[in-house]
Amino acid sequence: MLYKWFGKRRRGKQAVRGSRLAKKPVIYLFSPDNVDVSVAVTLSPELRFTTMNPIVPVQHQPTGHKVHWDIRTQADGTLTEQATGLELSSLFWEADTNLIDIQSNHTRLNRPAAQDVDDFSLSNCDVSDSDSVTLPVSEVTGYLEKALTGLGLHTEARTSFITFWLPSFLKHKYVALRFIPQATFSRIAPIDIIPKPDIVIRVFMIFKGVSDLSYWPSSVKRARYDVTFWARIVGVDPVAAWNDELFRVLEWGAMEVSIDK
Repeated sequence: MLYKWFGKRRRGKQAVRGSRLAKKPVIYLFSPDNVDVSVAVTLSPELRFTTMNPIVPVQHQPTGHKVHWDIRTQADGTLTEQATGLELSSLFWEADTNLIDIQSNHTRLNRPAAQDVDDFSLSNCDVSDSDSVTLPVSEVTGYLEKALTGLGLHTEARTSFITFWLPSFLKHKYVALRFIPQATFSRIAPIDIIPKPDIVIRVFMIFKGVSDLSYWPSSVKRARYDVTFWARIVGVDPVAAWNDELFRVLEWGAMEVSIDK
């Protein structure tokens, strides 16, 4: 999932105008047996679908845009779209934020990035010293390999995540990143799956480039902690995440926000 900010801000009483583009939220489904599954993703009103695979109609509902797939899972992770027979390894969708014009004071737009579940928005979320880890760009891939493993991403998913974002990481000297609680992301883009999986893991990361480490002392220190603390923040059971006797659903994505100090 790729989000980039296109827009502008003014000092004092501020106006924000623009959109964030979302690309490639990837959804994997693993079941011990072949199962016919219905998967639906609904977006909050601030988001709109731009494309998806397999291609399906977008339903316009009062609660937001919705897409729906009927697939058949296999034990090896292969998915088959029931309507077309198309075989694939994952589902994905792309979206962007609707163009917005937000009037607010300087405090609101520059408050700490940590937000309550009911307050989180892709239009204004951020990364701060209080909720992130900050690393030299040369250490980011190694850190993510460990963190993503702890969050339940298998080898292919970890490799896809890291290689997809590597060009963006390499533009910066340092990178600050954080993972969002599943409950927060699920409020913005709920996923409904029938039959109900034994475990759903939705890994969503926000990151930004950093040039001056003096503004990020706690974040730099936190980068030396054991990466297992992210599983508690995201809400992942690390044992169940790797239990191949369970019906498991895994989604990964990320968002890059504007560069900071």
